[in-house]
Amino acid sequence: MQKFDHLIDNVRDAIPDGIDACVSLVLFNNDKQEVVDAIRQASSTQVRTHVVIIDNSMPPMELSFASDMGATVVATNKNVGYGRGHNIALNASKGKCRYNVVMNTDLKTKGDVVAGMVAFMDLHTEAGLGMPRVCYPDGSLQRLCRLLPDPTDIIARRILHRTKWGKEKNCQYEFHKWNYDTVAEFPFLSGCFMTLRRKTLDQVGHFDERYFLYAEDLDLSRRINAVSRTLYNPHETVIHEYRSKARPSLKRTQYALVSLSQYFSKWGWIQDKDRDRINQNTINQFR
Repeated sequence: MQKFDHLIDNVRDAIPDGIDACVSLVLFNNDKQEVVDAIRQASSTQVRTHVVIIDNSMPPMELSFASDMGATVVATNKNVGYGRGHNIALNASKGKCRYNVVMNTDLKTKGDVVAGMVAFMDLHTEAGLGMPRVCYPDGSLQRLCRLLPDPTDIIARRILHRTKWGKEKNCQYEFHKWNYDTVAEFPFLSGCFMTLRRKTLDQVGHFDERYFLYAEDLDLSRRINAVSRTLYNPHETVIHEYRSKARPSLKRTQYALVSLSQYFSKWGWIQDKDRDRINQNTINQFR
């Protein structure tokens, strides 16, 4: 993060002390109304929050409206990636907040989700990471509570998803036979909305910057799960458009495959005893 030290210092000076949550949003040529809605949702809450916007657009977006809404805006002048962008806010907010909330801009919250997740984490003091229920715009459930993947899970999901084997494999990976209506622990929770305990982040570190896009949430979830609980909260809900699934592209597929290759190179491809142990313990809680 050496080249962003000056940006981090500027953001740190702008974040108030003693807030409940620092909410970070990473942009790349987003629609203005989407950004307005995201800031409003993150700010209209009963807990003390501060919104930090990291703009990866080239050239930077015109975001004076965001500053007028009370957000801190920083332009990287380069698309540095999702995790590295959020890391600017995570670094700058150290010592300033109790929680960091990492969220996508294409989310719609149902009620005061930020306050609800802060209360959930306050109740579950053993948790370092919490994620709410996530639904599609039509109200159907997004199954984002997952096991740690192995390479066969990726083959099943991306290549052989229409086969009986692929469907059965993905059914276990995403817990399709579970109703998603109780608090439970999973080693991999989606990065679309992550409530991160600040003390845990200080212990395990932030997003691994080797991942440009995809797998950064998987990697961080796994590291947090090694030292604390990673909990799903069914009592708070966000609506996630999930544009990458609605509008797949070759570039996104390339990003995903590169990031997953980096992940398996870091943690293990075929041999990963910790993965096998963690996954088995997760499966056993439903037996």
